[in-house]
Amino acid sequence: MIAIKLFGFALAAGIALTSLAMMVWGERWHKAEVAAYGGERRPWWFYALSALIVGFYLLALAGFLGGEKSWAGWVLMVFIPIAWLLKSILLIFNPKGRTKVIALSEGSDWTKIGLARLPLALILAMLAALA
Repeated sequence: MIAIKLFGFALAAGIALTSLAMMVWGERWHKAEVAAYGGERRPWWFYALSALIVGFYLLALAGFLGGEKSWAGWVLMVFIPIAWLLKSILLIFNPKGRTKVIALSEGSDWTKIGLARLPLALILAMLAALA
């Protein structure tokens, strides 16, 4: 289904772009991370982006449930969301995890994280092509 491919390619592009932003902006990127994860209240753009991603996922999920299923589709539509949920529980919704993200302030830390994430973008793009 085309929605599954588009969802996978959108995730890959999002990870690639945010990884590059981390590497280029370093400490400025840190300010956005602190705004999104550091306080008690999240900024409006955090909720807007989250709603957009969830909406896109639900559209792709509807196509996945009603269409032919490939192993790559299963990974994109089932495994990735479960892994994302686990990451959210451990990092975003956990005060200790948020503290670790907030503690990253040097540009070199964000460069390392950005570089470490780039292979994920490639993997997601390959999964999307195979879905």
